[in-house]
Parts: sequence; C-alpha cells; structure tokens
Amino acid sequence: MIQDVLAFVSQNTAKGIKAALVTVMKTEGSSPASPGQMIAVLADGSSMGTIGGGASEHYFVKKAIEAINNGDAVFSVSIDHAEKGMICGGSMEVFGNIIGNQTGLCIFGGGHIAQSLALIAAQTGFYVTVVEDRPEFAEDFKFVKYIVCKPEEYKTIDPAAFADYAVICTRGHSTDDEALRYCLTGELKYIGMIGSKTKVTELFTKLQGEGITQEKLKSVYAPIGLDIANAVPAEIAVAILSEILLIKNNGQLQHKKLN
Repeated sequence: MIQDVLAFVSQNTAKGIKAALVTVMKTEGSSPASPGQMIAVLADGSSMGTIGGGASEHYFVKKAIEAINNGDAVFSVSIDHAEKGMICGGSMEVFGNIIGNQTGLCIFGGGHIAQSLALIAAQTGFYVTVVEDRPEFAEDFKFVKYIVCKPEEYKTIDPAAFADYAVICTRGHSTDDEALRYCLTGELKYIGMIGSKTKVTELFTKLQGEGITQEKLKSVYAPIGLDIANAVPAEIAVAILSEILLIKNNGQLQHKKLN
C-alpha cells in the first residue's frame, strides 16, 4: 500500500502536479489509524492510500488541500475524535509534506531568451514548462518539461495548468497574441510578454475590442522585465526572472550594499 501511495505521488509530481503526502505520526486511545499509515492527496481531492477513513480522514484531506492551495511546504494537524463527534474517542496527529512544491513557470516559446530563462529559472528552483509548436527545439530544453503544442490546442492541453507564472516570448506577434489570450483565462500570479511599447499598445487595444477588460490587461507585465538589461538574450532573461522574483518574494528595488 505504501508503495502505491509513493508511486501515486511520483507519477503526479512528474507531471508538475503538487501532492500532499500525509503520514500518521501519533495516535492516543482508540483511533481508526495507526502510526505510519499514509495517504497522498492532490488539490482536486483525488487520493491514494488511507489514514483510517471516515470523518477524520475527510478532515485531514481537507487540510491537505488547503496546504497545497496556500503554497505551504509542510503542515501538522491534530484531531480529537470526541470533539469531532466520533464515537471511537482518542486523538490522532498527522504530518503533511507537499511534494513538487516548486513554483511553476510556463514559458511560451523556445528561442534564445526562452532557453536562457528556462535554465536560470530551473536553477533557481522553479518547475519550468516550455511550450512550443516546434518539436526540434526539445533538444535545447532537456532539463525542463517540454510540451509540443500549437496555439489552437492550448485550451485542450492546458499547458499552464500547474504554473504560477507565465512568460510569453514566442517567435511572432500572432503566436504571442494567442498565448496571451490563453493565459488571461487562468488565475496566474504573473503574466509577462515580450514586445515593444507600440506592439503592446496595439495588441491591448485589439483585445479590449474583443471584450477583455482593462483591469485584466493591466495585470500583464508588458513590455516585460526590469530595466536592467541590454539586447543580449541572456541579460533579458535575467531581467525577466528578476521581475518574477520581485513579485514572488514581495521584494523591493534597492541596493543591499553598506554605505
């Protein structure tokens, strides 16, 4: 059973899906579970394994889902069965570890900027997904997840389903447009798009004409990145990741040097 639970976690985290691995640490009195029992829980409520079933398991599963959605790394919860109206009495304590808890970054495009950005983002601890419609670029992204996907397939494949942040830097205006339309349908914490001020203004005007609100468009970081780079792709990638980290960590733009 434990092997099945761990396999369930491994299979899902390999896809970029976060899982809570919940283990019974301690029980007192009459309890439906024993120390060492495990259950793995996903954000959608699906699970593998058991920690006793019934009302107590339902309670811990709910806490596991909350921990995943809150971005927690670990959590610890205790329950008094009598207080919850369970006739078995006793108490139970569990520890949860969120596996695959890296922040998700989805990059649309496989060019030079994307290659540099994917590398440094992965080294920084992001779970990186690259979305491209050209399979031959996969060789440049062996260290991250690479999805071959055409713009018309975005809704079906949903490549940014497990991402928190998205960067749009495809090979052309039309593919950038489609990627942005798709990203605006989700609940991403950050959407950034490559492009000149003129291109961005023209696109936003077009999207407003299609019914996308000004409030939605204001959430897009375009032109993208902090103003610290020249035209070198690697520097642009650093500027983009710096902007993402600034937002992710609630940072401040200031030097740390001692006066």
